[in-house]
This record gives sequence, structure tokens and C-alpha cells, in this order.
Amino acid sequence: MEKFILRILLTATLTLSLAACGGGVADDSSSGLDSYVVTNGSFTSTTSSNLSGLGGARFINVLNGIFSSNSIALKAQLDATGNSVTVFMNTSATVMTNSSVGGIAITFQRSGASVLASIAVNGSSVSVNASQLVFYVPSALDVIIDVHNINASQSRVMIWRRDLTVYNSTNADVDTNTSSDYSGTYPNQGGQGQNAGLYLNNATVTGANIGIAKAP
Repeated sequence: MEKFILRILLTATLTLSLAACGGGVADDSSSGLDSYVVTNGSFTSTTSSNLSGLGGARFINVLNGIFSSNSIALKAQLDATGNSVTVFMNTSATVMTNSSVGGIAITFQRSGASVLASIAVNGSSVSVNASQLVFYVPSALDVIIDVHNINASQSRVMIWRRDLTVYNSTNADVDTNTSSDYSGTYPNQGGQGQNAGLYLNNATVTGANIGIAKAP
């Protein structure tokens, strides 16, 4: 509840938030998908503006080192219960179905009219508490994800809805540094890897863009 109130106050006082927190300003100009190659599965669409179906895809451009901080702007449609989309940053150039090969995976799955989410590091995962996702719409998922892959013993993931005006740790919907945001024990590990990609389970992605981390 405290985080929810803080998010409202911060949105209402954008100028003060920018000056005090130094967070990244929202950028809604991203569209389409970064260049990618299909690694496995059966897709019904594989264009630069629409990836639909079942399977994995890897972005052609690699990340800046096996431990680095990055963001991904994701737009997806989960039209039926059980449909899901996973964002990966891992070591494998071909396997985009789980994070057990080494890496970090963030999964969004539709359950009725709600969105469920989980975050995995090297195969060990935590489940995001439903209270953090009450404003997420499965048929129009539109999020910014920060992955701070700091070193072998430390990583951090933050997730925001794209409709926010500034991105920082205080107004993140999900922050793995805040244990009340999820159930389980977040691993004291980094998920090394220079490859980023997606895995779709009967989902549609219309936007997926890798960029610099939004939050410091």
C-alpha cells in the first residue's frame, strides 16, 4: 500500500521526482521489434512489427558484457488463459525456453482477466504478488523492464507500466530488492549472459526494444 501511495504522489509531482530521484523519463516512441532470429518453435507471424505463436527468438544485437544493466520495452497480447511471454537475458544463443542455462527470465502469463508474473535467475524463480499487478491488462501488456545484472552474486529486476512519467525504484510496480513484492527467496546470484530474447506461448508481441537501464 505504501508503494502504491508513493507512486501516485510521484506521478503527480513529476518535476520534483526528476530532480530528487534521477530516474529515467518515459519514452513512448519505441515500436516494433529489434532485429531477431527465430531459434525454435512454430510462429504464425515473424515480421518486424509482429511476432506471434509458439517458440523462441533471439535478438541479433548482444548485450554489453555478461554482466550489464539493460532495459526492455515490451508490448504483448495474451488473449487466452495460459498464454505467456518470457523475456530472457542469458548465455545461450539457441535456447530461449528457460533460464536454467544461466541467465534471467521474466515471465508474464494470463490467468482469466489478470496477469501473473515470475522472475527466475539461473533457473530459481520467485512469483510476483498479484497485488503488484492489479493494473496490468493481459490483452494489452505494455511494460518497461530493467535488468541490473551486476555481478556473479547480485542482480536486480524492476518492472513498470509504460504509462508512468518517470522510472525509478520508488515507483516500480515490481522491484526484486523489495521482498514484499514477491513470494519466495530471490537468489543472491547474477544471471550472466550477453544474449537477449523472447519465448512466446501462443502470444503476440508487437514491441520489444532493448535499451539502457532506466533506473540508476
